[in-house]
Amino acid sequence: MAGAALWKGGWSERLVAIGFLAAWLVTPVLRRGGWEGPAWTGLAVDGLFLALLVFVALRTRRWWPLFATAFELLSVLSHIARLVDPGVRAWAYATADAIWTYFLLTALALGTYNRWRDRRQLAANVAVMVEPGATRR
Repeated sequence: MAGAALWKGGWSERLVAIGFLAAWLVTPVLRRGGWEGPAWTGLAVDGLFLALLVFVALRTRRWWPLFATAFELLSVLSHIARLVDPGVRAWAYATADAIWTYFLLTALALGTYNRWRDRRQLAANVAVMVEPGATRR
């Protein structure tokens, strides 16, 4: 999904895809231990990615960054819930993180598809306007 956003998306889709891929690559490198303990580095990386999403949501006229930002906020809140309550099991923590990530990627995919569709429709309309018809001679 991030590859499609880099290939066919606009500036907002590409920026979010780059941020997502950077967070995806950096998180396992910085993580110490498994899912048993609190993931301070995961919280930090997700917090920075959330800041990027808020920036994109405030700068674009598209609707999908709002949903992506909401899902990333839920991911950050999952980290905070794990830090506040050690009774949150590792399985619930990992599952919540995966679910919010899938929803975020779905919002990115829909935004990329809509951007691609809009560009295609605009190109088709320009092609129709350029060709002279029987009434435009």
